[in-house]
Amino acid sequence: MKRWTAGKRLRQLLVFVHVVVSVGWMGAGAANVVLAMTAHYTDRPDVRGVCYLMVDRIDVFVVIPAAFTSLVGGVVLCVVTKWGIARHWWVLVKLVLTVAVILYSTYGLGVWVEESMAAGGRPSPVSGRLAYGAAVNLVAFLFMTWVSIAKPWGRTPWHRPVPARARVRRDPVAASVSSS
Repeated sequence: MKRWTAGKRLRQLLVFVHVVVSVGWMGAGAANVVLAMTAHYTDRPDVRGVCYLMVDRIDVFVVIPAAFTSLVGGVVLCVVTKWGIARHWWVLVKLVLTVAVILYSTYGLGVWVEESMAAGGRPSPVSGRLAYGAAVNLVAFLFMTWVSIAKPWGRTPWHRPVPARARVRRDPVAASVSSS
């Protein structure tokens, strides 16, 4: 039984949405790096408080929706295209890194944002972890972007080759004899 794959237009639309959402997620991550670094290195309590508030708002309105949309969109693309989920290492690496970034952002960065906001403008004991942790996420985004373009490492051991279609070879001599 042949596996269904998306047509060209649907695939292009899905890739477009996935790329736009992923770039938005990466951009929000970059903004969070700037805000967290600013909060970590400033001596001004008012600036520190606003930076942490902005990181929180960016997380709620951009990062969280973009992260889950990117994850779901990537899985959908895997299912409806030739790439599959477990056929190529680059796809598995992106999937694992996406889930890892979501978990790290939730249980690491998210907690540190809350702790830093609770400090009420005073220096937060976790401000360095938050600032450099956000930078680690940005590095992961850049690495996933490179992986998407380079598609390194080949196929996984779980790759099942698609059976070759029977090809009808046309013999030019036989074709000319039968037409005369």
